[in-house]
Amino acid sequence: MMNDGEEVYKMNGSDFFNSPLFKAFNKRPTMDEFLALSKRFSRFGLTQDDIRDAIKSACDFFNIPQPRMIQDLTNTPGGQTMFVNWNRGSYYDDVLCFNMQQLIDMKVDSKDAFSLVMTHECAHRVLQRTQFYGPNNGAWEQELCCDYFMGVRAGLWNMDVSKITVGLALTSGSTTHPEGILRALFIRYGQYHVKEMQQQGVPLTIQNLITEFDKYRLQVLPDIQKEQRKHFRF
Repeated sequence: MMNDGEEVYKMNGSDFFNSPLFKAFNKRPTMDEFLALSKRFSRFGLTQDDIRDAIKSACDFFNIPQPRMIQDLTNTPGGQTMFVNWNRGSYYDDVLCFNMQQLIDMKVDSKDAFSLVMTHECAHRVLQRTQFYGPNNGAWEQELCCDYFMGVRAGLWNMDVSKITVGLALTSGSTTHPEGILRALFIRYGQYHVKEMQQQGVPLTIQNLITEFDKYRLQVLPDIQKEQRKHFRF
């Protein structure tokens, strides 16, 4: 699907490389080595093949290569589901991290739901050089755009995003992540609006989708800013 050269997002999370978690990257295992070592997926209702396929399908949706590394941080103190990299201009040093317990707590309890979360993380990869505008260098706007792309994929591939939106809607915001109710709103908008774009014959390029995201962001900007004032002064 989305294979333009219009990748753009500001890399966020460089502090990760100064944290204890960074030690995990020293050996640089391959994806197959990582999956062979991990035996914990079954207790979350997912097999190793499920994890592999879910991540691959998220990458295939954007027509991008698989990440350099996959890190299971489920049993790591402070482990988060996130995307990090060294060079924001390349796909080939990208790292996808996940914490299965965190995801289960957010109602992510199926292969499709896990793949949709990986779609959010892969959207960070695709948009890793984009500068969004807003408090904290557009941190909320960056996250909302990735949530929007999650909804876009759900709409195009007829994937059930209902449990994820409920789980996210119950989460609280911070200086780095929006209030959950906003995140659910943008997922739902992406899910339904992309079908309107198809009906209107709008090419589903990365840039066109970002443009549509930004139009909607401006429509609901008063609501976004109302929630942001809980965490920022402006």
